[in-house]
Parts: sequence; C-alpha cells; structure tokens
Amino acid sequence: MLRRLTAIVLVLMVALNINAQDDDGDIAYTINLPETAILADGMTFEEYLVKQVLANAKSLRERAEMLRYTVTCQLEKDIDLKKFPHRRTITFVARLAGYGPIVSALREHKHFGITMAEDALFNRGKITTSNARIVDMRQELTEKQKASFLKHDGMLSVNVYDKFYKKVREKAKELQKKYRKKKETGMEYIGSYTAGNRTIYIVKLDNMRVHIAEGCWQIARISYAEGQNNMSYEFKEVGPNLFLLSHGTAKLFLDRAKWPKGFISMKIGYDYHFFKAPQAIIRKK
Repeated sequence: MLRRLTAIVLVLMVALNINAQDDDGDIAYTINLPETAILADGMTFEEYLVKQVLANAKSLRERAEMLRYTVTCQLEKDIDLKKFPHRRTITFVARLAGYGPIVSALREHKHFGITMAEDALFNRGKITTSNARIVDMRQELTEKQKASFLKHDGMLSVNVYDKFYKKVREKAKELQKKYRKKKETGMEYIGSYTAGNRTIYIVKLDNMRVHIAEGCWQIARISYAEGQNNMSYEFKEVGPNLFLLSHGTAKLFLDRAKWPKGFISMKIGYDYHFFKAPQAIIRKK
C-alpha cells in the first residue's frame, strides 16, 4: 500500500517509526460470555474460529466482479514540525520523491486538516479512479500544495480487502510459532454479539482483535493497540456474504525524545454505489 495517502506523511512515519494500533470505543454492542464448545483434537474455540476465517478466505477478485464506490479520507495533525530533528534531510528527501509541497504545508500549519474524496471502480481485479477532489480544508493552501495532495492520493485507490486477511494469516503463523516453543501466545476467545441477523465472534490475537461473522466467516471488524497508538477498521455486508471495509480510524502519537509532542490522525470511509457478484465460468466442451 505504498503510493497511498500516508505518503503525505511518509517522511515523518519513517523517521518516527510509529506503530499504529487499536481502539474498541467507537462501536456499541453487548458481549456474551464465552460459549462452551467441545472440538476434536483438543482444538480451542478461538483456534477453530481463526481456522474458519483462513479456510474461507478468498481474494476480492473472487468475491466481486465489479464494485463502484466513493472513498473519503480525512487527515489531521497537531504537531509543530518546524522543530523536528533532521528536518533539512527529511525535507530534501521529500522533495526528491515529489512530496515537497505536501511537507511544506504540514510544516507551515501546526494544526492541519484536509479531507479528500475520489470515485473508484473495481473491475475484475483492477481499480481505476476518477474525480479526485478536496472536500474540506482546515487552513488555506496554495494551489501547488492542493494539486500535490490530489496527485499523491494513492491510498484511496488501494485494494485493502486482501491485505487484512494476509495480516490475520501472518499473525496466526506468528502465534503458532510461539505455541510450538511453549510461549504465551496471547490468543483468546473474548465473546460474541449479534449484529443484524449475524452472530459476531471476537478473538484476541496478541495485540489484535478480530470480529468474525458466523456462517461466511469473514472479518467484520479488526483493530490493533500499542501504547497510545490505535487503529480500527469496520466492515459491512455490501452483498450476500461479502463484508467490505466501511470505515477506519487511526491515531498516532509522538512520544520520542527530542521530537515535538503531538499526534497524526486519519479517518477513511467507503460509500458503495454498485456491487456485482462474479459469474460462474462456463467451460466449453
């Protein structure tokens, strides 16, 4: 997901080495106490749930032939970047990469906010975008700065669906290695709740929480936490047994010595206008 909107702050992210992770405060539900389940071969209920997710995981191309949607992304910061270390080197690198006007805008405004949107079409595995636009600005920007933000809006055109399942698979493998070495895995079944006509199970995988929709075994929500930093994504059922990203939030705090204190936050939302399920392939005899 490198040519994405986080490129807006790529020079900061590399220098800060921030980890983004979890917050469960923006969703209301009632958690049921853990159910009692007897599974074969001593498998725990949480292992069963994760196994179901991975066994039923398919690429977005397999689940949807065509999607038409609008992506909206809001970026905010409250950091004085005029005082951060290595600013000359970072600014030089940013200019070489084509992000000079963006970095200058972030440096000029301690309190910064911009909201952008773009229309996207997912068609047989490929995404094309159009009508990139600035929806709102917290401060005035030059025409050159606005053009640079719209030019480097790559996150709005990324297929993030497959990446979430890859992340869960990688985390499961990581915990499996710990289990073999008889180390604490941090894997735990938390409980369940009802959303619409679905039962949603919650599994804790170390610093990750995965909400799993029963039946289709897809991710309904995923979140991470590390210190003050948090990241949370929520999905909705846009088609039969198809949960796609609805909105996500991330808030990153700076807590390194010699760096100005503050935070960077990002909110992203998806509004789906059209969904077409993949057609069965008819082979000629």
